[in-house]
Amino acid sequence: MFVCAGYSAWLTGENELKMEKEKGNELTPERVMQILKKKGTEVDIEEAKIILAFVQKIAHIAVNQYLRGNL
Repeated sequence: MFVCAGYSAWLTGENELKMEKEKGNELTPERVMQILKKKGTEVDIEEAKIILAFVQKIAHIAVNQYLRGNL
């Protein structure tokens, strides 16, 4: 019997685990600090919060423009 992989995952609760893992991948100020440090730029937590807020605003604008067909 063929069962769609997504349906099978839903039945076994694997989607809940996947969602938990994805939630753990959210961009945080601490993660911003790690990423920038890896690239050679050190920032403090307050600067990381500002950078994160800016990136979120730009992402929001980009998604809205895409959905409106402006890209």
